[in-house]
Amino acid sequence: MATRRATLPRSERLRGRDAIQELFRRGARLDREACLVLWMPVAGPRVSGFLAGRRLSGSVGRNRARRLLREAYRREKHRLPEEGVQVCLLAHRRLLEMEFKAVAEDVAGALGAVARRLER
Repeated sequence: MATRRATLPRSERLRGRDAIQELFRRGARLDREACLVLWMPVAGPRVSGFLAGRRLSGSVGRNRARRLLREAYRREKHRLPEEGVQVCLLAHRRLLEMEFKAVAEDVAGALGAVARRLER
């Protein structure tokens, strides 16, 4: 019996510099302990991006930060509506010192706050 991989489909990933720059320019911000959440309502399916700047750490640390954010988001994305939102999570340096459980709780709280603001 084949097991289904728990991944974030490509169709749900925010791709391209222009899309990310648009979020930085026009999106709302929500600062959390583990990350900065940039989001904005859009027409179309839910998409997400994960960023870690060069000041965060070396390449190993940046990749680890993105993996942690991506997995926490994948587990908690059910808090957001299926359509109508772009979300980008930008890692803070503190994230590298946090346990995954704490990162997941922080991301869950952030996504819940975004969902509540979208309902308004």
